[in-house]
Amino acid sequence: MKRNQNEKRLFPSRTFRTERQVDRQWQKSNCALARLLNCYHQELNAAIAMAAQISRGIDELAEQMALLCRRTCRYCPDPCCILNTVWFDFRDLLLFHLLELPIPVCQAVSDRKDACPFLGHRGCRLPARSRPWMCIQYLCPPQLAILTNQRISAAVTIWDKIERIEKQRMKMETEVVCRIKHRQEEPDK
Repeated sequence: MKRNQNEKRLFPSRTFRTERQVDRQWQKSNCALARLLNCYHQELNAAIAMAAQISRGIDELAEQMALLCRRTCRYCPDPCCILNTVWFDFRDLLLFHLLELPIPVCQAVSDRKDACPFLGHRGCRLPARSRPWMCIQYLCPPQLAILTNQRISAAVTIWDKIERIEKQRMKMETEVVCRIKHRQEEPDK
């Protein structure tokens, strides 16, 4: 879980002073989380295995979601990346830290009036597993309509995967919190 000082970053740099201040707080928070997880690394093997399972599930789901996006996003009059407020939640960060994935250098959106900083001319610039879970699992009304009109098994498969991953994310978080809490409650030897 130790991070290389020269770690490659996948995320954009920010230019505005207020955003840099937010980024500093974001990075301090992530450093604190990394230190905490490093202290309990040996107790977190089950959580690390869960994180790997979640990552595989996201990879499977991403293929199906990409097909839906190719059919809908370029024609969308109300892009969700501009209109919705999205962020990396605690479970997203646990996944990144437990799997030693690159940590975003900034929160997805720090102000409700801003569009997502990861939105590019051709959609999201982040790899699927580096996106906030809320983005990965989001189905807009046109995508829901496509799924409703398709054979029922395709829609059920996507919903089942989303539900399974969401349950795994909750279980991973619970495992981490319980392991840390249990060790903190142990009497000193």
